[in-house]
Amino acid sequence: MNTTTIHPAEVYLRNPNNPSSLYVKINGKRRRLFINRQEGVIGIIAERKKRRGYKFYEWASIQDVYYPTGKDEKETVRKEVLKYKNLARLASHTNAWLRQIADADPEKSLYENHITTGTTIDGKCIRLSTIEKYCGYMVMECFREAFKKKEKYSSYRFDFCGYDGTLWCEPREDGDMIAGFYKEYRNTGNGYYYLLINDNTMIGYDID
Repeated sequence: MNTTTIHPAEVYLRNPNNPSSLYVKINGKRRRLFINRQEGVIGIIAERKKRRGYKFYEWASIQDVYYPTGKDEKETVRKEVLKYKNLARLASHTNAWLRQIADADPEKSLYENHITTGTTIDGKCIRLSTIEKYCGYMVMECFREAFKKKEKYSSYRFDFCGYDGTLWCEPREDGDMIAGFYKEYRNTGNGYYYLLINDNTMIGYDID
């Protein structure tokens, strides 16, 4: 009877307690594998690219696996928290979430600092200029104007890279404003949720 052996790198990536990416050696080069845990698909970042990749199947081509050390993981956590802090400093508005970021402990994760719910979109940014290419000038202007006037606003759903995109903002009782971007699967209430971290950038917060 034939048995299928799962490569240790695949075992590592499919463990939800591990990071969602892992460096390996292929053809003498250091390459990064990643997993989309919502779809269970493992991919590899294309050469000379930072984010673009494709599905990976050639497990036999892996010559070595570079497992992260405890020190590596701590440094990754620290960099993620500092990224949120640096981006939040550029905001011209404030709210409870931004104040949490300002007070965050770099030695604790984004989840432990109550900044995100701890998902694969932590640290992933989408610029408003990118969203505008899909929603159009008028929708973005309505969003910006409502935010400036501290009024509630929610756009209609528009196509965003094959997802349903929605821009929204709303005032809080204390006078703060919060805003975000929904990137949801077509005709569902599930997807990826981003919050406005400064005047030009949305950043990952939650997945539903």
